[in-house]
Amino acid sequence: MDTSEAWAASIAHEVIQPLSGIITNASACLQMLASDPPNLEGARETARRTIRDGERASDLVRRLRTVFGKQLEMTESVDLNEVTREAVALVRSELRRVKVQVRMELADNLPRVTGDPLLLHQVMVNLLLNASHAMSAIDDRPRQLVVASARDAADRALLSVQDNGVGIDPNKAERLFEAFYTSKKSGMGIGLSVSRAIIESHRGRLWAEPNRGPGATFSFSIPMAD
Repeated sequence: MDTSEAWAASIAHEVIQPLSGIITNASACLQMLASDPPNLEGARETARRTIRDGERASDLVRRLRTVFGKQLEMTESVDLNEVTREAVALVRSELRRVKVQVRMELADNLPRVTGDPLLLHQVMVNLLLNASHAMSAIDDRPRQLVVASARDAADRALLSVQDNGVGIDPNKAERLFEAFYTSKKSGMGIGLSVSRAIIESHRGRLWAEPNRGPGATFSFSIPMAD
């Protein structure tokens, strides 16, 4: 597969989530309008969410194009703790559906970084959903997810997502970030590849490690804002 095809597949993968939200909201809006009497206020709010998700999908495509075109301009000061909270809030209903318990351990002294909050938000969503999937087959222990932030030894902002799922082979940890490599029965193997590209465009690093116990930890670090 050539670069243009890989880029197209990456874009398709990343917009699936907001498009799913658009479909869900549009269906809910129709149901509210069809009720007797019609729930007009609920329909209006759902329509607003549909517009928001549509704008997010459009903005995400535009920004991902800059990542793959090496033209991303870093101008915004970003609080990664806030990005993390918003990402957890976005996927919380899905995590509850698959019975995943989330614990957040966010450092108060986390340095701000310079970057693109929407793209960093997408990385966090990818890591959270990836961790959730890694625990989908676990039924002999609670499915636990720990999301933590810290200031590392080099004064960089460090984010980690730790699961207690099936774990990873240390010899194959790097392969997880290859485009179209996946251990899932379904999926394109794109999310981690795109996430690494986004983090590297922020002058950062994204990596995976097996836990001492069950599961794995995916982490990334980004230099603090100038």
